[in-house]
Amino acid sequence: MTALDHGRQDVGSRLDVDGSLDGSFDERAILQEEIERLRQRVEDLELTVVEYRSQMSQMLGSASWRVTSPLRASASRYRSAKARARRAAHRVRNGDLGADKLYTVGLLSLPDASLPEASPLRRRLDVNALHRPESSEGPVRRPDGAPAVLVVAHVHYPELWGDIEDRLARMPEAFDLLVSVTEGTAELGIPRILSRYPSARIEVVKNRGRDWGPLIQLVNKGLLSGYDAIAKVHTKKSEHRIDGNGWRIQLLDGVFESPEAIERTIALLREDRNVGIVVPSGQISGPEHWGSDEGIVESLAARLSLAFDPDRLQFPAGSMFWCRPWLLERFADLDLSMDLFEPEGGQYDATTAHGLERLVGVYAEVAGLDIVEAMDVRSRLASYRKNPRPRPSVYAFYLPQYHPTPENDAFWGQGFTDWVNVSRARPQFSGHLQPVLPSKDVGFYDLRDPNVLRQQARTAREHGVDGLVFHHYWFDGRKVLDTPLNNWLADPDIDLPLALCWANEPWSRRWDGQESDVLIAQTYGEGWAERFWDDIEPAMRDQRYIRFDGAPLLVLYRPGLIPKLPEAIATWRRRAAEAGLPAIYVAGVRPSREVPELEPSVVHALDGLISFPPGGDIRTDSVIDLIPGECSIVEGDVMSYQSAFEAELPLGVGGKPVFPGVMPGWDNTARRGSNAYLFLGANPVSFAGVLRRRRPVAGPASDGGAVFVNAWNEWAEGAAIEPSARFGTSNLSSILDVYTARGVAR
Repeated sequence: MTALDHGRQDVGSRLDVDGSLDGSFDERAILQEEIERLRQRVEDLELTVVEYRSQMSQMLGSASWRVTSPLRASASRYRSAKARARRAAHRVRNGDLGADKLYTVGLLSLPDASLPEASPLRRRLDVNALHRPESSEGPVRRPDGAPAVLVVAHVHYPELWGDIEDRLARMPEAFDLLVSVTEGTAELGIPRILSRYPSARIEVVKNRGRDWGPLIQLVNKGLLSGYDAIAKVHTKKSEHRIDGNGWRIQLLDGVFESPEAIERTIALLREDRNVGIVVPSGQISGPEHWGSDEGIVESLAARLSLAFDPDRLQFPAGSMFWCRPWLLERFADLDLSMDLFEPEGGQYDATTAHGLERLVGVYAEVAGLDIVEAMDVRSRLASYRKNPRPRPSVYAFYLPQYHPTPENDAFWGQGFTDWVNVSRARPQFSGHLQPVLPSKDVGFYDLRDPNVLRQQARTAREHGVDGLVFHHYWFDGRKVLDTPLNNWLADPDIDLPLALCWANEPWSRRWDGQESDVLIAQTYGEGWAERFWDDIEPAMRDQRYIRFDGAPLLVLYRPGLIPKLPEAIATWRRRAAEAGLPAIYVAGVRPSREVPELEPSVVHALDGLISFPPGGDIRTDSVIDLIPGECSIVEGDVMSYQSAFEAELPLGVGGKPVFPGVMPGWDNTARRGSNAYLFLGANPVSFAGVLRRRRPVAGPASDGGAVFVNAWNEWAEGAAIEPSARFGTSNLSSILDVYTARGVAR
């Protein structure tokens, strides 16, 4: 309310109910003079504001302002560090600080009291009702020669479009333009946009969620997919700030500084897979800018079950920046509709849009991505090019348990496959995602059909997965679940690199390979090593078989159980040479926590070891006590996914390399019900963070070594990177983005 309004309100209070003044003519004259003075004061203030804004614009465009930009950026970083230090001191006083900090904010949905009263996010969250929009599933292949850069602009104030248009002239290469226009207020600006950029795509949107609500709509339609880099800008007024106009110009000039600067930014995002966002210099905000939005961000994160540290908040102030497309595409995983955004009312805090503005920084932090200021791009790019990180080979373990077999018919009932367990899983507590199901495109496939392998091979190639490691069930000559392997051997047109992992443990009713309730025993009769080689040699000789330095890869799941393993490996090496193979590369899976360490003689006989979570090499921090309400888990446990991979992975054991192992999640509710063990907090964003933390340093598979994923399709154990009903291809997209220099398959 202005001073003039206050004056009018005061006059109104002195009126009788019939509208007449309760005083004399002199009083009326005095009031009129007071109103005139107030009106003049308002006009003077408005002129002052105009002059101030003019001076601010001149200052922001001056050479001295640009020269001192690094100093202001340093001051901003200092304020953020100071805020983090204050929060850290608070944690120290409360005994809540240390290297083993367990972050739980965002794991589970909040009570309504933690959110602003007007927030649409207060409605009860059912994670099992969430889904990823089908329109945004699958890789996007852009035509050869199509622009690889996208500019996303939201136009609410059409009179400000010229500020963006002028700066687009600085773009150093062809780009696509995607513009969202507010319905009813900015549509009149469409002809001007199309007159300059006739191929621009225009989306007319409701006036909800500022620039972030429209962005969510674009992401949900899959319109941001298939690019190397994205610039996000909007017509920004920031009327709550007296320097709003100057700030808009500063942000736009920071995003589109010059053709050379833009070219470096795009190159950095293309090449350095650890850079997520590039912001204008001095425009990184920290935890001092949480305001009333921390609860909103926590509520949004709970839609993924995404744990984060509020003290490490960093996000692009003003919401104008360059970024990796992968980062913005992750907003589709939230399953946000426009009714979860407040009606526009001039809010400057405590809305879903303000939460998303901060959540993009939370995503970057959890995924292990850096937020880089524009002034640091040149040095960061030069540093990366001096020491580029080679791409590792990525292999995923593969379960062939999705076709009927006589053994499964006898053990579990006619026609049993793992899909039976998967489909009947049920949540064990509020916020528990079960059942974990494949996407519609994947479905409950039958591996007797060789076309399934063809489709899986195509999906793996498109997302940077170099091959699948089939669990091979061989019990002293008896083979089980070998139909997919036989189909692969019979059809050389199935373009799928493949290796075998001998699952040499007893087949038990508890699915854990223990000796209790054994269905098929694992024995080692006389001459077993020769017979085993006879069984696997046809696969080893196939040109599609995965090789390390030319040697076919053989993985042993439980090498410690194999009697006289060094002698067996010597037998296989001899047979390989007789078959004309240069060698074989024998890798053993690292023992789980329940299994003794391997004997030195066994390690010496192997060529390498593979980490295989959740069996070992991870932390197991329980968070079951945080679950509100009733929890049906009796003998199992609920653990933190993100803290699991804080454990240090040995680079070598006994002089042999250790290949990192990762998992996209783990939840064996489908097999164990109320006795399940699961890791809460697994999602495509935290999975990307795990992939970055478990990078190999060397190895024979490629210059970048190898990473093993558990697994491609362990659906009954909640460990599948195959497209799912909840996250679509997002886990696969995380692999592609982390390990491929260009952010998309092209």
